[in-house]
Amino acid sequence: LPRQGAPEHLPPCRAPRPREHVRARRARLRVWSARAMAEPDAKRPRVRAPALAPHLTLSSAPRGPSSGPSPAAAGGGGSTRPAPGLGSSKPAPPDDLFAGLPEAASSTGSTKDAQKIPEASRPVTHVRVLHLLKKHTGSRRPSSWREKVIKRTLEEATYELKELRKKIAACDGKEKMRAEFERLARKESDCSSAKKGGDLGKFGRGQMQPTFDEASFALKLDELSGIVSSDSGVHIILRLE
Repeated sequence: LPRQGAPEHLPPCRAPRPREHVRARRARLRVWSARAMAEPDAKRPRVRAPALAPHLTLSSAPRGPSSGPSPAAAGGGGSTRPAPGLGSSKPAPPDDLFAGLPEAASSTGSTKDAQKIPEASRPVTHVRVLHLLKKHTGSRRPSSWREKVIKRTLEEATYELKELRKKIAACDGKEKMRAEFERLARKESDCSSAKKGGDLGKFGRGQMQPTFDEASFALKLDELSGIVSSDSGVHIILRLE
């Protein structure tokens, strides 16, 4: 049932509030707002961060609000200097932060032990060699300036060439080896290059017979080859360039 004095358009369970009640509620809200504006925010308790390392300890523990004055302040002395990290605006020096830490061991070796990176070598396109040729009955053309008709067998030509190679390899130093090679080539080689001490000059890949070409480019500078067989006969080669 509707209350007495209530307007008919309101629900029967709710009566209009008196104006005095609304005014009092508004007054309380204004008081609360004024207090909130006047009073400063309560300071939150300061949480101290953990130490950077266990060896970084403070000489004196921090004083709380209930602690009494320091002996210097109680005695009327001068102001005490704050410890590093306690209220000091200046950061601690770098030496203090790492004091007491063991030195880091270096994992890198010395420059002598470091692995050297090999330099990229340019591809060899031309070489210059000396060679000494011994022909035999199985050669493509069994004749030379030394003999019109060569009658030695392959085994005999190989044996003679090995003996000549021993004499060249026994020389000390590349200059002596080259001089001995040229001397023997002028005397023993069956190639027309014997007049030049066995010097064939510079040549590129593919200009000589395959086995001779491969052996020449495989040699290092001032290196003497073993016995190399080709269609012309058997050779020993000394690379100059």
